[in-house]
Amino acid sequence: MKLADPGDDLLLEMMSAMLGESIPSAYVPMIRHELDLPSYRGAQDSEGPVEVPPGFNALIIGAGISGICAAVEFAKAGIPYTIIERSEAVGGVWFENRYPGAACDVPSHLYSFSFAPGRWSRHFAGSREIHRYLQDVAQEWDILPHIQFGIEALGARYDEERQMWEAEVIAADGTRRTLNANILVSGVGAFNKPRLPDVPGMDKFAGASVHTARYPDEGLDLAGKRVVLVGNGASAMQVAPAIADEVAHLTIIQRSPQWAAPFNKFKQPIPEPLQDLLDGLPIYRLWYRLRLSWAFNDKLYEALQNDPEWSGEGAINAINDAHRRHLTQYIESELGARADLLPAVLPPFPPFAKRMLLDNGWFRTLARDHVKLVGSPVTEVREDGVVTADGVLHEADAIIWATGFDVVNLLAPLRIEGRGGKQLHDEWHGDDARAYLGTVVPGFPNFFCLYGPNTQFGHGGSLITILERQTHYLMSLLKQMFASDCAVVEIRRDTYDRYNDEVDATHARMIWQVSGVRSYFLNSKGRNVVNNPFRIVRFWEMTERADLAEYACEKAA
Repeated sequence: MKLADPGDDLLLEMMSAMLGESIPSAYVPMIRHELDLPSYRGAQDSEGPVEVPPGFNALIIGAGISGICAAVEFAKAGIPYTIIERSEAVGGVWFENRYPGAACDVPSHLYSFSFAPGRWSRHFAGSREIHRYLQDVAQEWDILPHIQFGIEALGARYDEERQMWEAEVIAADGTRRTLNANILVSGVGAFNKPRLPDVPGMDKFAGASVHTARYPDEGLDLAGKRVVLVGNGASAMQVAPAIADEVAHLTIIQRSPQWAAPFNKFKQPIPEPLQDLLDGLPIYRLWYRLRLSWAFNDKLYEALQNDPEWSGEGAINAINDAHRRHLTQYIESELGARADLLPAVLPPFPPFAKRMLLDNGWFRTLARDHVKLVGSPVTEVREDGVVTADGVLHEADAIIWATGFDVVNLLAPLRIEGRGGKQLHDEWHGDDARAYLGTVVPGFPNFFCLYGPNTQFGHGGSLITILERQTHYLMSLLKQMFASDCAVVEIRRDTYDRYNDEVDATHARMIWQVSGVRSYFLNSKGRNVVNNPFRIVRFWEMTERADLAEYACEKAA
């Protein structure tokens, strides 16, 4: 059963009534897409099989969310594909991250594919449930037979004469071989290279020492143990409350304080009546997801814009300051009698200057008697604990490193060689990754990077939605290629430069550049290579239909 098409005006009226606020008309295409309504002027051609050239095939690197998304679209269009995955299962970061408390900070019904809604047990699913969901999607869409597990890509080279990509891969037993494909799709993601601090003595510690992304399958026995947790970012805020009841003593090494918002639905199951509605009424499920998408998408965008006339401290505009005051009051209430911790945990920088976190009980955990917060970095690891810069030894039976990932050196150490033997990392000057729509780079024909540079939205949204938009754009481009008898496409340098100039110019007016705060999304030059600076609706429009005129095209050799 599909929803009858109410027309654009009525759609906006319905949406506005449901949310109690006026919805701009620019969001009509997104609303239509989410509700699975008839198309609109300018929409991409209808889905379905296309005339794929004989022998045409695609190679996808990685069987995480990006790889699965691309595989589904290729299957719909009848494009042969192969996925290589270094692990033994699908899921990417949701296969690898199994530390205590690991979960997503985007609502489950939004952090899911539009073509596979899933049946979630919690409003915000844990990592194991998300991994099972991705396994189910891969099985439902018959992706598993196309995946070669335990195969890692070492590099790929574009053969200009053959108009083919040659990927060098290695198996777990060390066997190397070459795979050939007309197009190469990177689905390796960004949060896949754990970052450990370079401090002496890392190999001397006598107990268990693990990075959150390499937490053992069977877990760690922390009962009655002294644990040092290094870090206070997203992973640490999930780990600490999850293990606090188990450990004898918990020492948290904080690099800098973080803003964390109230999380009313933390670990809350989806009520049975709501579950019945979601299961039994597909139309209700579509509206439910649409409502979530509005609440978690562009509403925070104005809070991220710098107001040159603003004179208050700790914020960049009046809206941002309202967030600062609200969050400060919340932190104070969570600390309760431990107001002495406030100077150590209250950030001096504006909200959203770093990734906004959700409070899993972090501040209440810090206030517990057996938890100690240390604001001095680790300078040495010894057999019995860690030493911080203030010279104090913090004894430990186990160390958990929640120190994040290297996300600015995108695709490293994978070697991608384009026209004339040019290396992608030379094009990017190491950690200065750029791409048109986060997807294509001049000099690298028929190469498409999912979750590429500047595709993470710092003000909201779901990564899965963005990946679907990238693959939607890719399919639009491929269909036009096939229809034009075009075998190779390469983004024009002027289009690429114009887009990235706009990215940088827009960033220059936003909180991540004007606050002076360093975070994982800034490269060595201080440029933001991770976050997208546009409204989500703007990126949605940009990726709706590819323009073949923005590409140099080659006929088949």
